[in-house]
Amino acid sequence: MTAVSGSASSSGHITLLFSILDDSNDLLEQGSRGIGICIDTNEPTCTVTVEGTHQDVAVSSKEEQKILPLHETVMEELRNYCPEIDDYVWQINQHCTLPQQQGFGLSAAGALASTLAFQKALGVKMSIAHPRSFHIAHIVERKMSGGLGDVSALWSGGVDLRREPGCPTLSNKYGGPGQVESWNHNFSLLVAWRNRKTRHTSSYIDDPEWKVRIRLCGEEAISPLLLGSWNSSRWKEIIAASTSFATKSELASDAGRADLLNIANVAIRELKIDATPLLCMLGESVAIFPNNIELGISIHDLELIREKLEKAELQSCIVSLSNETLR
Repeated sequence: MTAVSGSASSSGHITLLFSILDDSNDLLEQGSRGIGICIDTNEPTCTVTVEGTHQDVAVSSKEEQKILPLHETVMEELRNYCPEIDDYVWQINQHCTLPQQQGFGLSAAGALASTLAFQKALGVKMSIAHPRSFHIAHIVERKMSGGLGDVSALWSGGVDLRREPGCPTLSNKYGGPGQVESWNHNFSLLVAWRNRKTRHTSSYIDDPEWKVRIRLCGEEAISPLLLGSWNSSRWKEIIAASTSFATKSELASDAGRADLLNIANVAIRELKIDATPLLCMLGESVAIFPNNIELGISIHDLELIREKLEKAELQSCIVSLSNETLR
């Protein structure tokens, strides 16, 4: 076989509150406690397609594609399991329906989707490729300081509670000591963001001052939520804890996020919609959540909010909760 191809898609993830727990030297043990939701637009949030031409028949005159650092790191890790990846010259296409570096977990989504796409191209059985993708993506995220808990959250899907840091146990061979659980509910929400490049996640989680503040405030916010069952009855607690965490950690007042929250709150009040805006960590973005999860927010009302936010020069998109996160 001289040419191979594979395609895979991953949902995104919004972190609402978190605590940085990355002291271990083992990347599989690094991560966070936290809460968030897995999301998709009307298309998968991130889709990666790879095409490999065998080195023996690759056209020497064909200009090689410059591979992004994320995909390079994925290939480095995957090489430990699939050395035949080096037998091919790869063309990689990644398409995201939400913007990068805005708190939508796209580095995790890109790592997951590309790892699975490569394995599909190389003919790896899905029963092996699926858990291995999460194992590799978690390591890639930590190597690049792209995130702490997005991969774990995407393993569980839905509304996630990351009880213990690290990659969760994925199979007998893959994973780490992380503990995550989730529940699912069918509802839509609106995400909105500034159309500009923002600070990379690493500028927070690798900064000693921010790290201490986030850890202390995150542990305080999540501690009550670790008690009892994890289900939709905790919704009001999630809203309250996430709001409190954003304020106490000072993330709400950094990078113009307070202005974002104000714009969203004004729109919601003017329209008299029963909703709350929460920050998407760690972008310059907000998500509009229903206060009553059983009633939700109608698409009509989300569109009304969207119109007001766009008049305030924010970009936005309606998304829904995702349960099947990697496919």
